Amino acid sequence: MTEQTHLSTPNVVVQSDAVHLAEFAAGRMAEEIRHAVQSRGEAIVALPGGSTPRTALELLARQRGIDWAKVVIVPGDERMVPVTDPDSNERMIREALVSRISGPAPIVAGWGVESGLGPETVVRRFEARLLGLLPKVDGIYRLDWLGLGLGEDGHTASLFPGRDYSEAELVLSTVHPSGQTRLTLGPALLRSARSVRFLLAGQQKAVTLAAVVEGPYDPVRWPAQLVARRVPGCEIWCDRAAAPSANPSSHG
Repeated sequence: MTEQTHLSTPNVVVQSDAVHLAEFAAGRMAEEIRHAVQSRGEAIVALPGGSTPRTALELLARQRGIDWAKVVIVPGDERMVPVTDPDSNERMIREALVSRISGPAPIVAGWGVESGLGPETVVRRFEARLLGLLPKVDGIYRLDWLGLGLGEDGHTASLFPGRDYSEAELVLSTVHPSGQTRLTLGPALLRSARSVRFLLAGQQKAVTLAAVVEGPYDPVRWPAQLVARRVPGCEIWCDRAAAPSANPSSHG
């Protein structure tokens, strides 16, 4: 690190199992999105893809009191596939959440992947659209709410191990270890969110979560630390199977 980095420890909030975790996450997400809308008159919300968040998003659609017409949803990362593809994060968000909302629906600001467009073109177009939506506070573009997952390899969004990510890139393309091209919000924009929440479940995540939360700061090895260890007030919502056994901030 070329400059001093102020590290913090995220609060790990533990639920008994995946079912209770999804219910808890949906309730908290609803509460925090409602608060964002009440505070600013609108909310820009970045949501994760993957299987773990899906149930929570389905339950979120049933929550009352959210003025969804004042919410803009952004997929925090995406694959280089159109929204019609089963692997599209935007498709999952639309199916799990947007299609289940009664009444006015939120705007979904997707990445706009189209046949014939390269990742850099998609990134430039998406960044321009995003910066037209985000409020700028004290010179910083800010999301209102951010949800993230955590991979067993320590990645979050589509920030993968083995690369030192630029703080200047708000939006960028990356490469999955399989060679698949990915699109993602950059570390600085992820950290800008007023509320940052990780959501994960399963024993297979326990070792990784312990390293991210309690281990030495090594974001090239554990990219999730770029957010989890550098955002005061960050919370990690997990089930008991994924919880670091000795973390003092965990509770049931």
